[in-house]
Amino acid sequence: MPSIREIGEAVGLRSSQTVYHHLRRLQEDGYVRRLSDRSRTLVLTESGWEVAGRTPLLGRIAAGRGLEAVAIEDEAYSLASEFLFSSSGKRRYLLKVVGQSMIGARIEDGDLLVVEENEDPPDGSVVVALLRGGEEVTVKRIYREGDTVRLVPHNGDHREIVVSADEVRVQGEVLFVVHPPRR
Repeated sequence: MPSIREIGEAVGLRSSQTVYHHLRRLQEDGYVRRLSDRSRTLVLTESGWEVAGRTPLLGRIAAGRGLEAVAIEDEAYSLASEFLFSSSGKRRYLLKVVGQSMIGARIEDGDLLVVEENEDPPDGSVVVALLRGGEEVTVKRIYREGDTVRLVPHNGDHREIVVSADEVRVQGEVLFVVHPPRR
């Protein structure tokens, strides 16, 4: 966590006492809590996450065999704005993982992916790829090899997808993986 002074500078407040007052108020209102075993550490509570901003869940992404590319309506998740707003102006969105083909890359069934639109990420990036004219979408590591594209899983039970470059359209690059609490 930044210091009181750093927080003040970031939000345009000169008085450390004013910053402290706001942090204490956020804690009293139940939006943050302090971790007693660590210095300078605040954690957003469930209420804090709710007010931090809601981000649309645009769909589900296959980590195995492709899924039908279908949008989800009226479903959203809250995440801190620093994950969701790009300084480059590129759009970011969330996808929920279905399947286990990327478990070796610590991407598991039920995880949320923070994806930034990028049609040309570097080879080796974990990407969201649209296949076969938009009928399937998947998350894999990408490698371009001449006129073909290899989409590589991180699970020995799954095979690479090798297609002609014109059969795949990269939708975005995975920036962050959010592991929700497991029940």
